[in-house]
Amino acid sequence: MIFDSWINRLAGDALKILDIGGRYQPYRRLFGDRVARYIACDILSSDLVDVMASGECLPFAADTFDVVISTQVFEYFQNPAKAGAEVYRVLKPGGVLLMSVASLAPRFVDEECWRFNKGGIRATLSSFSSIEIIPETTSPAGLIRLMNLGLHSFTRYAPVRKLYEFTICPCLNLIGLAVESAKLTSNDQFAANYSVFARK
Repeated sequence: MIFDSWINRLAGDALKILDIGGRYQPYRRLFGDRVARYIACDILSSDLVDVMASGECLPFAADTFDVVISTQVFEYFQNPAKAGAEVYRVLKPGGVLLMSVASLAPRFVDEECWRFNKGGIRATLSSFSSIEIIPETTSPAGLIRLMNLGLHSFTRYAPVRKLYEFTICPCLNLIGLAVESAKLTSNDQFAANYSVFARK
C-alpha cells in the first residue's frame, strides 16, 4: 500500500493530523500510537467528524498540522487550487499532505467537479516544495478497471447487477491484478487514481 510506506517515512511520535473528508478515516490506524491529535473535518456530519468545514476554507491557524490527509476529496472542490493553498497554510514547515485523486474514472455522484492528471496535481499544489505522484495502476489495469466500472454502470436491473457483482466483476478484478503484477508497462496514461506525497 502506497500510504503505508509514506507514513512509515514520516518523522515524529506526536503527530498532529488533519483528515479532510474524514468521515470514514481508513488511514488513521496506519499511524498507530504516533498520533498526538487527530482532527477529522468534513462538510457532512458523522460520529467521526470533529469539525464541519470545507477544505477550501479551513478554520485552523497557520502552521498547525504535521500531516494533512485528503483522499478522493479534491474532486469535489469548486476551486481545488484554493483548497491546496489552504492545506499548505495549515501545515507546519516541512509538513506533509497525503492525497489521492481520481484520474480516469466515471462520475460517481453529481457533486464531483474534477478529474486530475499529473500536471493538474502539480498546478493545484504549486506552493509545495516537493511533490511525489504515484499512479494507482498502470494503463492496462486501469483500462480493465474502467471497463469493469462501465459494465457495472450499464447493468440496469438490480438482480442482473447483483449477478454481475458476484461473477464477472471479481473475474475482471483478478485479471487486472494479474496484468498489473506482470509489469507489462510503466505507462500510466489510463491510471484510475493518483496518490500524492507533498511536502511544504
